[in-house]
Amino acid sequence: MWKFFLLPTTLFICTRVANGQIDHVDNELPDRIDIGPQPEPVDNDGKIKLSGGNNPEEGRLLIYHNSQWGTICGDNFGTSDAVVACRQLGYRTSMPIVYTIGGGSDPIWLDDMGCDGTELRIANCRHPGWNIHNCNHGEDVGVRCTGEYGVNGNWGCWSTWSFCNSSCGSGTIQRTRLCDSPSPAFNGLPCTGDSNESQPCTGSFCLVNGNWGSWSVWTVCSSSCDSGHQTRSRLCNNPVPSSNGAYCNGNSFDVFNCNIARCRVNGNWGSWSVWTACSSSCDSGHQTRSRLCNNPAPSSNGAYCYGKSFEVLNCSIASCTVNGIWGSWSVWTICSSSCDSGHQTRSRLCNNPLPSSNGAYCNGKSFEVLNCSITTCTVNGNWGSWSHWTICSSSCDAGHQTRSRICNNPVPSPNGAYCNGKSFEVLNCSIAMCTVNGNWGSWSDWTVCSSSCDSGHQTRSRLCNNPVPSSSGFYCNGKSFGVLNCSIARCAVDGSWGGWSKWSDCNATCDGGVQKRTRTCNNPYPSAGGSACSGMADQILICAESDCPVLGAWSEWGVWSLCSTSCGSGNRTRNRLCDNPPPSHGGEYCNGKTLDTDTCNTHECPTDNCLCFNGGKCVTSNDGKVVCDCIGQWTGEFCLESQCMTYDCGFGNCLVEPMNGTAQCVCGNKQPTYCTGKRIRFK
Repeated sequence: MWKFFLLPTTLFICTRVANGQIDHVDNELPDRIDIGPQPEPVDNDGKIKLSGGNNPEEGRLLIYHNSQWGTICGDNFGTSDAVVACRQLGYRTSMPIVYTIGGGSDPIWLDDMGCDGTELRIANCRHPGWNIHNCNHGEDVGVRCTGEYGVNGNWGCWSTWSFCNSSCGSGTIQRTRLCDSPSPAFNGLPCTGDSNESQPCTGSFCLVNGNWGSWSVWTVCSSSCDSGHQTRSRLCNNPVPSSNGAYCNGNSFDVFNCNIARCRVNGNWGSWSVWTACSSSCDSGHQTRSRLCNNPAPSSNGAYCYGKSFEVLNCSIASCTVNGIWGSWSVWTICSSSCDSGHQTRSRLCNNPLPSSNGAYCNGKSFEVLNCSITTCTVNGNWGSWSHWTICSSSCDAGHQTRSRICNNPVPSPNGAYCNGKSFEVLNCSIAMCTVNGNWGSWSDWTVCSSSCDSGHQTRSRLCNNPVPSSSGFYCNGKSFGVLNCSIARCAVDGSWGGWSKWSDCNATCDGGVQKRTRTCNNPYPSAGGSACSGMADQILICAESDCPVLGAWSEWGVWSLCSTSCGSGNRTRNRLCDNPPPSHGGEYCNGKTLDTDTCNTHECPTDNCLCFNGGKCVTSNDGKVVCDCIGQWTGEFCLESQCMTYDCGFGNCLVEPMNGTAQCVCGNKQPTYCTGKRIRFK
């Protein structure tokens, strides 16, 4: 049963009085009455009583001093001390029982008692002095002077809620209570219920700095010969940065050069260049294109590309008509409105060039309109309604209430005036004077983590000084010391190689095959910024070093020779070599013939025995002979030989235009550089 006493402060103080439970006081010392504690006569100094027990013969031992009851600390309080206390209370027992009851709120008057059992009063025993102690009320001593009454436990008050155990994200708050009002003793029943309660709490989102995950395994070397590379990567996901946390520092990609053996590379043609523009914009002309032996270029004794590096194409264009093309757009006109919506226009002419010779008129619009929005109307802000007054900030003494309003009725637009006046008001509110119970001051800062990586711990402390308990206020309930596990960062772990794999089978039976073995940097993997393994992840071993038999293969046929006669049926030949590749190391020679013959110039010979090709004409020379008068790049007896190579074009290709005999050097896709040529007539 709880009994409430009304004090002059108008606040309520509760005292627990169990059914059939009273305070026992020696020599009829006055007890408490309903109007509150009363002062005792000075000559009662040193009187004792038992309080808070389940029967008159046991309870918390209280002693009267300086006009106030107080407790005695249980440090060193033994049977001899209890015998003296029970004797002073009027009980005659040689086997009193001492226990810790805790939960007192009065001053702690005595500590470290030293009775020898012969004293008549507790105050006469040895002790350090009044109000000299190093205890708290959790160590208040209880005494049982006689009987076999059990002491049932009862809960003390709940502590205040703790701070949220997480400064960000989700966490919990807790409060505790002790079974110390009184503590169970003499086979008494323990308290029923929970000694701990918790509730969820939410902080702000945690800032999480990113940290690198483990490196991937090195990739296979990118090339089976010459130089190559291996790569590995890692992700910033251990953890992923969030809530403005910093991204991982360092490289996410690593490259390692790997050198195997040099490769033989045969040349291959690159792509043809784009055909050049026709040499004439109308009527007839020609186009050219070229290619380079660079895809790849031959190296390490590789063969050069076979075929032409240059081509010429005749182009015939009809007489040109001129289609009209639009000229440039005019500048946009000024917007038709200085605010809100308006429009702008622009125009163009079909004059670049004008259509002619039945050419088509320009296709498309000659006029365009564009919507334009310059500025919007000005809107001045106006206050919305005041919010309700908040609850008074304090349940006692002076406090305050607040209310607020927002400039959103309407919100000011750009260049509009903001609301005039206050957006926040404060109202003082006075309740009643407060009794001051002790409250914990702020926690000290957490100490530095005991470990610089992986797991450790931090500590912090606080004092019961915010405020210090006064005017019979309660001392702070809860812990004055806290311990927190801390995990700063994962300790850097340098990578170390695992064991080598078995050698692979030789990948060839001759010509220097290779075997390979690998190892992985996983013993352990590097982590938390630890260095990667140094050295190669792969090893190559040359095997089957004997040369393989090479079967001979034909190269391409060579060009045809000149015809043995200019008319009347002649012969021409071409040949090829068994060198692509040549047979070696017991390989068979090419099957087939090396020489090919064909008939040519099968037309009948003219009576004057003159036949000219490539635009040449038969003329009579000064000595009366009929010969060919060649044009352009052609020369020779029948105008079949090209004179192009007589011009020095350096690394370019020479082209002679057949119409005017002018030679030009074409260097890849570059602009041709012309050089002066001349007609050559065979005499």
